[in-house]
Amino acid sequence: MRSFKYVPLLAALSLAALLTVGVAAAGAHARPGHGPGGRVAIGSLVTQSAKQLAVTRAKLKEAIVDSANASIDEAVQDDEIEADEAAELKQEASDNLRVAYALSRTRTVASNLGVTTAKLDSGFRAARRALLLAKLDRAVANGDLDEEEAAGLKERIANARLPGYKPAGRGLGLDFGPRGDHGPGR
Repeated sequence: MRSFKYVPLLAALSLAALLTVGVAAAGAHARPGHGPGGRVAIGSLVTQSAKQLAVTRAKLKEAIVDSANASIDEAVQDDEIEADEAAELKQEASDNLRVAYALSRTRTVASNLGVTTAKLDSGFRAARRALLLAKLDRAVANGDLDEEEAAGLKERIANARLPGYKPAGRGLGLDFGPRGDHGPGR
């Protein structure tokens, strides 16, 4: 009898295909380096986070993909998905950083990088802040926002408690383990 612990992983197989199409379609209408609606794309977040963590983007991406693969392997071991489904999902995670990020876990990404989860979260928080500030600067430069409005927003960003590696309740909602005190994807 299959438990419902990994039901989100089964849904991820079909969701991964839809996500790839949706991201590509949204990307066709967004500015370069930004997702739908001007939000920061996962690629930009990973690039900026790598800088904050003083690692290469390739190393961070590898840590994320390896973490996603470990989550998939665990689901196979627990007989929650079949090996062929796992192979497809691993390929999708390898090809699509958004999928790998959604399937990854904070603690395994941190371990793969040889850092603490606190340091990983701190690096992603700093990256989010830097990307938001850069976005405000672009809005001012484009005339979409005046300096006074931008100053107020920058102050709010400086004081905001931004999410770390995995924002709670965001992404694909794929959580493969107990939540405990750490939120989804930990």
